[in-house]
Amino acid sequence: MYISMIKMHNFKGFLGDSEARFDSGVNFLVGNNNCGKTSVFSAINFIFKKQSRDEVITKNLIDDENEYVAVEIEICGDDIENYLESDSNLKRYKAAMYQNESGVSSIRIKRTSEDIGKVLVYSPEKDTYENIPGIDKTISALFEPQFVWADTSSSDIVNFSNTKVCGKIINTVVGANLGDNWKRLKDVHAETFRDINSKLKPVEEKIETMLSEQYGGEAKVNFHFSLPEVSEFLKTGNLELSEDGITTASSEKGTGMQRALALTLIQVFADIYNKEDDKHSKPILFFLDEPETFLHPKAQEKLIDALEKISGQSQTFIITHSPYLLRKYKKETHSINIFSRTSGVNKIKAGIELGILGPLSPSWGEINYHAFNISSNEFHNELYGYLQELAANNYDSKYYSPAEFDKYLASHNIPKDIDYIHITKNGDYKYKTTLPTYIRNQIHHPENQKNTKFSEDQLEESVNLLIRAIEQETTI
Repeated sequence: MYISMIKMHNFKGFLGDSEARFDSGVNFLVGNNNCGKTSVFSAINFIFKKQSRDEVITKNLIDDENEYVAVEIEICGDDIENYLESDSNLKRYKAAMYQNESGVSSIRIKRTSEDIGKVLVYSPEKDTYENIPGIDKTISALFEPQFVWADTSSSDIVNFSNTKVCGKIINTVVGANLGDNWKRLKDVHAETFRDINSKLKPVEEKIETMLSEQYGGEAKVNFHFSLPEVSEFLKTGNLELSEDGITTASSEKGTGMQRALALTLIQVFADIYNKEDDKHSKPILFFLDEPETFLHPKAQEKLIDALEKISGQSQTFIITHSPYLLRKYKKETHSINIFSRTSGVNKIKAGIELGILGPLSPSWGEINYHAFNISSNEFHNELYGYLQELAANNYDSKYYSPAEFDKYLASHNIPKDIDYIHITKNGDYKYKTTLPTYIRNQIHHPENQKNTKFSEDQLEESVNLLIRAIEQETTI
C-alpha cells in the first residue's frame, strides 16, 4: 500500500491546484531551495494533523478570505482490501474503495480548511467527498509516516521513547516478553517500598491527625509507589558508541556520525518492522529531507542503495540536491518530481515528462538541467550524440560523420557561423561550424587550445538548440 498521488490547493507556496504522482518505491523531489519540496512533506503531515488555514495557506499571493486550502492524497495497492479487512476500525474505508485509472484498488482522503477538523473520504458512489463518522480517529491507522527533516536533531531519532524510531525498535523487539527478570524486579520493587512505606507511617499518621483537627472528618493517607511501566524505564536509556576502546553517548559524536546513525536506525527499523509475522501490519512510509547532509559521497551511495532495498516494502520519499543519490535514479521503479519557482509561485513538473533522450532519459545531466537550470558538458554530449543517432537512423548513416552531421544541424536553422581551428599533422586549417559542433569539438578535444573557450551562455544556448532540434525530429 502506498501513496500514488498528492494534490494541493493553495498550500504553502502553491497557487490553485498542484499535483505530484509517486511510485510505490523510491520517489525523488528535486529543485532549487524554497520551491516547495518540503511543502509536500508538510502536506502529508497536514492530512494527519489539522492546522489552521493561516498556518498553511500560500501567503502574500492570496488575499481573498474565501479562498480555501486543501490537501488530497490517493492511497492504492493490490493489498489494500486485505489490509482494510484486517482491522475493524479500518473496515469503514471499504465503501470508499474504487479502481483507479490503472485498475488498482484505491481510496482518496482529503482535509480542507473549509472544515479543518474533519477528514473527508472520497465516495465513488456519490462522486464526492464526505465525512464518515469516526473516520478522523482512524486516519493514523492507514499508514505511519516517519519524517526526518533537514534540521531534525539526531537525538530525536536516537530516542528511546516509544513514539520515536529507536524506541519503536526496542518496543518491537522486546514487546511485553520481559520474562522472569521483570517478575523478580516487581517483587523487589514491592519489598523495597514496603520498607519505605513503613518508615513513612508516622508521617501519614501526622497528616491524618492534622487534617482531622483542622478540617474535620477522617481521611486515611497513604504514600503509594507504583512500579513504572516498562516504557518509562526504556525511555531513560541512551545509545552509546565505542571507538578505539572509548565509549561515549551518541549525542557527543560528530554531526556526520550522528546523521549516519539516525539514517541507519531508520533502515533497521524498516527491516525489523517489515519482518513481523503480521502481514497486515500498518505500512510505514519514510520522508527524508536531504538525507545526504553531512555524509561523504561514498556514504551517500551506500545510503541510496539501502533505501532502494527497504523501499520494496516501505515507500520512500527523498528531497535531495545530491548527484550521488540522483545518479541512481531508475525510471522503471522510481519517480521524480521537479520543483521550480516562478514569480513567487511553486511549480511541480512530474518526472514522467522528462524524456528528451528517449530510452536514455532521464540522465543526471537532464535532471540537473530541469531541476537546477544547469547546462553541463555531459548533458550537451548526451543531446549531441542522441540527435546524431536519430539523424543516422532516420535518414542516412552518413550523419555519423561530424562534417555531415554539422550540415544536418544547419538544416535545422542552426547557423554555421563560428570559426573552428582544426589541428592536423599537415598544419592547421579554419572552417565554419555550428555552435553545437564547436562546443562538442572542444569537449572532445581539450588538447586543442587554439580556439576560444566557449562560455556558459554559449553552452546554455547550444543545449537549447539541440533540445529544439530533437523535439522537431521526434514530432515528424
